[in-house]
Amino acid sequence: MAKYTQKKIAAKLAAKAATSADEISPEQEGELKALGEGILSLGRRTTEQAVELGGYLARAKSILPERAFGAWVKAICKFTSKTARNYIAVHAHLSEYKDRLVTAAVAPTTLFVLAYAEQANVERVISAIEAGEQLTVAQVKTMVGAMPAKKAKNEAVLDVGGMAGLRRIAELKVEEDSVKFLQLTTGILKRVEKAMEPLAQNRAGFKGPLQKLIMDDCRHAHDLINSIAAPLQPAMVASFNWRPARLTEGTTWRKVQELLSAMGGDNGWPGREDFVTWLQAEVIPLLRFVVHGEALQGDADGEDRADAAAALDKEPDDGLAFEDMPSKVQATVENALDIASPERRDEIRSQIVFDPKPMKRQYRKLAA
Repeated sequence: MAKYTQKKIAAKLAAKAATSADEISPEQEGELKALGEGILSLGRRTTEQAVELGGYLARAKSILPERAFGAWVKAICKFTSKTARNYIAVHAHLSEYKDRLVTAAVAPTTLFVLAYAEQANVERVISAIEAGEQLTVAQVKTMVGAMPAKKAKNEAVLDVGGMAGLRRIAELKVEEDSVKFLQLTTGILKRVEKAMEPLAQNRAGFKGPLQKLIMDDCRHAHDLINSIAAPLQPAMVASFNWRPARLTEGTTWRKVQELLSAMGGDNGWPGREDFVTWLQAEVIPLLRFVVHGEALQGDADGEDRADAAAALDKEPDDGLAFEDMPSKVQATVENALDIASPERRDEIRSQIVFDPKPMKRQYRKLAA
């Protein structure tokens, strides 16, 4: 009953906004009413409904004068005309990608970024998501070149002198390289786990296709871990360039470094008879250590090291705000918000946080 009353109120407000414009004909008033009812029937904002909503809003915008569009949108949708234009852009520029975006469950906040991006960048982001990468809105903005302010700020750091300036440059480099490293290793892990799926159905897993898919990414990930974590060591000959050193013997990150080096070349992969065992016993556990922070099985000191890492972690315990959450988490939140009234959804979103490292938090709680 409350929902019906809310629709009636919204319809009256929308009619008032529409009839206040001299150019609206009775036929157009009827079409606007139908558009408003269609929008109200959408309910939650799934990826598919976001594209459909953009179509409704585009048609309404073509009927209403500019000065009346904002009032109509506010009455029906409970958001601003700027948000409405974002949905219109999604419909106008992303309709051809609709099926892929729906399958990947891309959240509206990410769609808004892609709607204004060049086609090549849109394709790159969608391909990354399809490969299993959990991208935040900030990461998507970086990938499509939509964060000029941050870039300008980072460039300004390059003019700061002394050790303070050098440390800041180093921090920015590690931050950017770490994001790239996580994106690559997440994609590698997803492809390896996908390659293991036939085994559950008693079918063979094939080395060649997997090697072709991930070998380049493994090589690049190896370059990044050397850039992030490995110190440079002098060569035997003074005139030769310094090279990245191996990480400390016996540590898990040393194993990761060696694994990525091996997987980045043709000769580092085992033969067909040992291929599956290698993936199960070495590749997947080490990649899950990298991506999810999981200790290796049988590692008695793993929990102690995870607890020590938690104590050094600089990330705030508050978690990620909605716009920085992975796209699949955003989609889950949007689905849950269906039970809330439209006018309260923005407020609720602002209060929700996402913990990107629950395992690390759990280690901290257990230690306490």
